[in-house]
Amino acid sequence: MKSHARVVVLGGGICGASMLYELAHLGWTDAVLIEKGELTSGTTWHAAGQCPHFNGSLTFARICDHSIRLYRNLEKETGQATSWHECGGIRLARDAEELAWHQHVVAIAKQVGIEAYVVGRDEISKLHPYINVDDIVGGTYTLRDGHVDPTGATNALAKGARALGATVQRHTLATGIERRGDEWEVLTNQGNIRCEHLVLATGFFTHQVAAWLGFEVPLVNVVHQYLITEQIEELRERAGELPVIRDPVASAYLRQEQKGLLGGPYETAGIRTVSNDVPWSFNMDLLEPDLEHIEPWLEKMIERFPMFGRVGVRRTIAGFIAHTPDLVPLVGPAPGLRNVWLQCGSTTGIAQGPGCSKYLAQWLVHGAAEISMTSLDPRRFGPLHHGDWVRARTVEASSHMYDMHPPGFYYESGRPLRTSPVHDLLAAKGAVFSESMGWERPKYFARGEPERLSYRRNGSFERVAEESRAVRERVGVLDMTSFAKYEVKGPDAARFLDRIFANRLPAVGSVSLGHLLAPGGEIDAEMTITRLAGAHFYLLSAGSMQIRDLSQLLLARRSEEKVEIRDVSDEFGVLVLTGPRSRDVLAPLTRADLSSARFPWLRMQQLQAGSIPIRALRVSYAGELGWELHAPIGALRELYVSLLQAGAPFGIGDFGLYALNSLRMEKAYRGFGSELTNEVSPWEAGLDRFVALDKGEFLGREGLIRRRDRGLALRLVYLSVAAPDLDILGQEPVYRGERLIGSVTSGGFGHAVGTNLAFAYVETGSVPDHGRLEVEMIGQRYPAQVLNQAAYDPSNLRMRL
Repeated sequence: MKSHARVVVLGGGICGASMLYELAHLGWTDAVLIEKGELTSGTTWHAAGQCPHFNGSLTFARICDHSIRLYRNLEKETGQATSWHECGGIRLARDAEELAWHQHVVAIAKQVGIEAYVVGRDEISKLHPYINVDDIVGGTYTLRDGHVDPTGATNALAKGARALGATVQRHTLATGIERRGDEWEVLTNQGNIRCEHLVLATGFFTHQVAAWLGFEVPLVNVVHQYLITEQIEELRERAGELPVIRDPVASAYLRQEQKGLLGGPYETAGIRTVSNDVPWSFNMDLLEPDLEHIEPWLEKMIERFPMFGRVGVRRTIAGFIAHTPDLVPLVGPAPGLRNVWLQCGSTTGIAQGPGCSKYLAQWLVHGAAEISMTSLDPRRFGPLHHGDWVRARTVEASSHMYDMHPPGFYYESGRPLRTSPVHDLLAAKGAVFSESMGWERPKYFARGEPERLSYRRNGSFERVAEESRAVRERVGVLDMTSFAKYEVKGPDAARFLDRIFANRLPAVGSVSLGHLLAPGGEIDAEMTITRLAGAHFYLLSAGSMQIRDLSQLLLARRSEEKVEIRDVSDEFGVLVLTGPRSRDVLAPLTRADLSSARFPWLRMQQLQAGSIPIRALRVSYAGELGWELHAPIGALRELYVSLLQAGAPFGIGDFGLYALNSLRMEKAYRGFGSELTNEVSPWEAGLDRFVALDKGEFLGREGLIRRRDRGLALRLVYLSVAAPDLDILGQEPVYRGERLIGSVTSGGFGHAVGTNLAFAYVETGSVPDHGRLEVEMIGQRYPAQVLNQAAYDPSNLRMRL
């Protein structure tokens, strides 16, 4: 055992081996992989090895495409057999709505260079003559899908890493992890090793390993079974290999395995789990098969593939995989720990492992990956996500493995987890809620009508139009208690914040927008900064970023800086009051002078509404006269009722997040996680006015300068899209003529301006100002016009009323 390495990777499955490989290819060869058994011990060795290209996310399309491209060439590079089979795949669609989703997925695939086509039943029968297509409407054919031998691929990755100078240490049991100054020390039965960076690729052992470091990972060990059959006469005589079938009716995959078949279901009910406390001796072990448990899905698999029911079973594999509550792997920093990284929790680790490792390695080495990592960041979960909640949500998500999740979809288990004091009042009015970091947030007010989720126009359209008009024409109120809220104060608070944010700090009583950047200038966080006093600041960010942004603030603080950073998210409730009559509503509740002369835009005042103290911020993401009213959370209900009473003469109305999205799109306001990600810097995002290069040093400044000086590959454009019966969803491809030049990041229908609006990143120089483009939506292209200013109130006159 070496005594020191730059990086230690714990775990020798596909994720650990690919992490070592990707780090070595980035030049970090002073890296050691530690595995307690043989490589592939745990989950990897018994995986089915499936590698599909069908992904409903641009991030995962890129992740899986990298894995497949790597497997395609790995044997040639290393000389280690991987048994890569490129047979293609067909994902079946049950109805027209599911087929619309397939068209959206195919449009995503095009942006990555993946060959994928929506096909009808006749074409499916030609590609795979042995399956029953009577109850489907079509599907998607992905030509370069395949499968690989997990053991061969893992050993090839390890061999490739060793060839570059990395080290693999097998049969070495880690027994603890301790902090030693600025480094981590991993204790093992073969000696201890110190490192700067520690990567946990520990699969279903992550629960125990994370406990050594004092945090809990949201993972549940979910049982999965698949069958391998005896040889089949028809396949013995047939040349070539059948494409893999993925069937949402049976919730299963089926493929050819040599001259037999291999297939397994993901149960849609009765998902089984096993304890997270797996014995350390569990290496090349399996569970006892239980075919009776999966019999209902096996029957549906036989209906789809009659041949499957006429052949003997050669072997049944019953193992378990560590799933997360949203089925998205945990890839990124461990919360609150410096240089500890997670690469675990993938439901399809063979398909996703190398891709996740590539982008995690970039993040670790360069400070940012070249694709958005927000959806994979482990800090999307928090301390409130534990125990029964994690198990219930993971079981629910696993039961929907093969279902589509249209825009507006949220899981139902474990809800409500966090509610504001006005939640019941909003529910009584027909609010339909979304969920963010456990908070229940109103999407819109249905008034008894179902939402009818769809990849076409959502059933909420008319109600959202009414809510948007209420804000534009009168006044609206929105519960935004879900904001992440932090107080930063102390003698060095101003110097600390000035050092980490790209923008200048606001004066006392003012509000500004700040961006925390990665070393290369990429956007790591966006926060509203309010200066309450000379050394006292109030920071706000998206509710989903609560743990992530707190972790970033804490880790950015230097040991010598006298700064107190406190999460006050649960101490304050927030009501957004906005619209041209909002001053008329708020004025009777306070003695403060609310005129623009005394309380201008982008300012903050401490108000008193009766007995309720309020931090009132004159800002509006809707682009109207308005305030964010931050009150002690115990007084929020009283404040809400008072606003409704005062607003009744002015036609006050509740509105939700759908309407807010429409309103912010009309104002061309960027969103964090869509327009603002680790893929881009403020330059590409058009946020130059929020960067103060001349103020001196701040995090990411040198990277920003280098990025500007070498020229930008992308630019953000704002579009009006002529699609009369569809709404922008995000991730649609953008064309100029026949050339694919970019991708939509987000959008929505602007009810005040009567058109679809979208943001998109396109190749720099690919389109002039006011140029005409096309956006592909559900298989068709629609004209798009580049707008050089906000579609609504481009001069910001209404916010200054």
